[in-house]
Amino acid sequence: MDLLNKSTILYINQVRQENFEKLIGKGFSEAFSWRKLFKRIIFVCYSSTDRYLYKKYYGNYYLIGIPFDLTSSTIKSILNIGKNYLNLFFFLNQLMKKTPVNIIRLENLLLSGLPVYIISKIKKIPYIVWLGGYERKSLYLKYGENFVTWLLSKLIVLLEKTILKNANFVFPVTNELLELAQKRNVKNKFLSPNFVDLSEFKEILPKNNNDSNERIKLLYVGRFEEEKGIKTLLKAMKILSNEKVKYELSMIGNGSLMGWIENFIDKNDLRHIILPGYFDHKEMPLFYNRADIFILPSYTEGSPASLIEAMSCGTASICTSVGECKKIIQNGVNGILVSAGDSNQLSKAIEQLINNKELRKNFGENSRISILKYTRNYSKIHKYIYEQLLNLYNI
Repeated sequence: MDLLNKSTILYINQVRQENFEKLIGKGFSEAFSWRKLFKRIIFVCYSSTDRYLYKKYYGNYYLIGIPFDLTSSTIKSILNIGKNYLNLFFFLNQLMKKTPVNIIRLENLLLSGLPVYIISKIKKIPYIVWLGGYERKSLYLKYGENFVTWLLSKLIVLLEKTILKNANFVFPVTNELLELAQKRNVKNKFLSPNFVDLSEFKEILPKNNNDSNERIKLLYVGRFEEEKGIKTLLKAMKILSNEKVKYELSMIGNGSLMGWIENFIDKNDLRHIILPGYFDHKEMPLFYNRADIFILPSYTEGSPASLIEAMSCGTASICTSVGECKKIIQNGVNGILVSAGDSNQLSKAIEQLINNKELRKNFGENSRISILKYTRNYSKIHKYIYEQLLNLYNI
């Protein structure tokens, strides 16, 4: 019998949910994609309310949300992290008393790393780390440089030295993160692409049929946080509005900068910027297909799912030259790369694509082809590692 078919995998994901009516982010879809191979999939994330969330999904897929209040206050966040460590540890301990877990997949070292590491040692369960972002860099971008962020940075280094080094396997998603894994003496590691469901994220609507008088549809998808370059994007929109460039920007997501965004839009009369909220991940292919141009202005990235999904849908894309974006985008071939934090350069790139329908078309066609090549071995690689670990632990 196949090892995966009789095994339970536990995903520990960093996404935060108000409820499970809408499943936000690719993590849910990735875990769901394994439902036919594993006996049971348990997906643990964080609840943004003060209550636990639970949902059984398609028979063998279980969703669980653990309360965790992550605020903009650095001091309070430290206290919350400590509290969350205890909550997560006791929850996992109780869970494993009722349900045998055979393998753990961890995503965020700071938020979940320590309790997962301890429980894996106590229960003798192998764990894999999905190293999707440079957590120390994101920390400073979000909270600035101060004593508390310095302290948290030291904690992250300690977690890297302990959790990465002792992981059964580590999947860094960028060369920078691969170097970090090497620096932390990780023996078992492999540079991995990110996940995208190519059967769902594809071109389903004809593009570039806009009338010359229609506004070109721009799209941003992601968290409204400092590290995502939100302020750079909004300033670029202001430049375009001043130059009477016709556009409509939809910003899908939420985050701590929501108030700043609303004030900036109101102050600068940017009436063609829309904040529709956030949507179930299953709905996102339609938004990517409706867009003429996708924009990702981040200061730091791993292998961004939103960019991969947009390109997989054949949407012309602009992103900053950070993380794996530099590998995914071939500048001038399947998209445009710009410098992080440069609103003028970003506005010029957007205007270039707005005014060149043929270039948008070429970028879109080349994007789908490049993503097929980039992600084609994802499932094979991960399935092989899962099987090897389960076999090693005599599952």
